[in-house]
Amino acid sequence: MSFPKIITFGCRLNACESDLIKDFMEELGIKDFILINTCAVTAEAERKLRQTIRRLYNEDREVKIILTGCASELNPDFYLKMNGIVGIISNKTKLSKLEYSKYATNESLRRNTPSQKIRGFLRIQNGCDHKCTYCVVRLTRGNNVSFHEDEIVNQAKLLLRKGYKEIVLTGVNVSSYGQDIDSSKNLAFIIRYLLKEVPEITRLRLSSLDPADINVDLKKVITSEEKLMPHFHESIQSGDDIILKRMMRRHSSQQVIETNQEILQGRPDIILGADIIVGFPTETDQMFFNTKKLLSNANITLLHVFPFSPRAGTSAALMPAVERKVILSRSKELKGTATDILSKKLHEFVGKNLPAIAETQYRARTNSFLSIKSAAKLIIGNEYLFQCNSIDKTTIIGQPINEA
Repeated sequence: MSFPKIITFGCRLNACESDLIKDFMEELGIKDFILINTCAVTAEAERKLRQTIRRLYNEDREVKIILTGCASELNPDFYLKMNGIVGIISNKTKLSKLEYSKYATNESLRRNTPSQKIRGFLRIQNGCDHKCTYCVVRLTRGNNVSFHEDEIVNQAKLLLRKGYKEIVLTGVNVSSYGQDIDSSKNLAFIIRYLLKEVPEITRLRLSSLDPADINVDLKKVITSEEKLMPHFHESIQSGDDIILKRMMRRHSSQQVIETNQEILQGRPDIILGADIIVGFPTETDQMFFNTKKLLSNANITLLHVFPFSPRAGTSAALMPAVERKVILSRSKELKGTATDILSKKLHEFVGKNLPAIAETQYRARTNSFLSIKSAAKLIIGNEYLFQCNSIDKTTIIGQPINEA
C-alpha cells in the first residue's frame, strides 16, 4: 500500500475528521495501516463495521487496522479482540497528529495534486448537551464545545486553498453553536462572521439542523444570505408529538411546519430535507401516519429514513419495542413515499434551466442538492447550467448548456 487508506462510516463530521486524519497520515508517512473512522449511531452501522473488519482480515491476514470514532469509543475492549486490529485512537485525541506518530515510517507521501472533491467539511463544534433517548453520541462525543470564530475562519481559508468549491459547516449539532460560549455568538453569528472575514467563499452549506434551534435570527440568515446554498436538512426524527416527547426532542410537529413555511415564504427556491426514525418504541400505526403526513405539511423533499435500532446505554432501549418486521415494513413504505414526493418535486423543473456543479463525469448536483444525470461528459468541479429535459425517479436528466 503506497498511500494512507481511510474508511469512513457515519456522519459528515466523521468525513471532515477523516480528511484531517489523512493529512496527518500523509505527513507522517503512514502507509502500512488502514484507519477506520467508526460510527455508533445505529446497530446497523456497527454491524457493517464488524463486517468490514472481518472482510479486510480475510483478504489479508497481515492487515493492520487502526480504529477511531464513536463505535470504538463505546466498546474498545470488544474491538481490540478482533483479528487485524492493532490500535484504537480515542475520540478525544483523534485530531492530534502526535497520536499517529507511533505508526509513522518517516516517509512523506504528501501529494500536491489538487483534490477532485467538491465539498470541504469545516468543523465548527463537537459534542451535544441534549439527552435524546435513542442516541449514544453524547456518550462518545461529550458535551457541546464550540470552536473559536477565528479558528473557523483559518480552517475555511485552508479549505479554499486546497481548491474546494463549497464549504460545509459541520459538527455533532451545528445549530447549537455558541450555546456554550455566548448567546449572541450563535450559528447565525458564525455564518455572518465567516462570510465577512472570508469573502472568497461563494458557496456555503450547513449540515443537519435541530428544528428547536432554528430561531428568528437563523431564519433571517437562511432567507437572506445568497451564499448559503438553498438546501437545508433538519433532524426531525418523527411527525408525532407523543413520540417526539418520548425521544426527548425539543420541538413539536407544528413548530417544524411553521418554521418551514416561514423559510419557504422568504426563499421559495429552498429544498428541505429531513432525518426520520421509523419504528421508535411504542410507535403505533396512527403515529406512523402522523409522520407521513408531516412530510407534505412541512414541505419535505429529501428524506433520510432510519429504522429504529436500540443502543445499549440509552433509555429508548428499555422502552416497549415495535416488532422488527413492522419496523422494516414501515421503513420500506416511508422510503416509497419519499421517492414519490421527490419525483413529484423534480417534475417541476422539467423544461427549466438549473445551475449545478459536476461531481463526476456524468453527474452533477444543483445548488438545492438535487441530482442531475448529464447527457454529455462533464469536467469534475466545474459549474454548468443544465437544461432539465426529464426525470428518472429521483434524478433529473439534463443537458449542459454551457459552463456557468
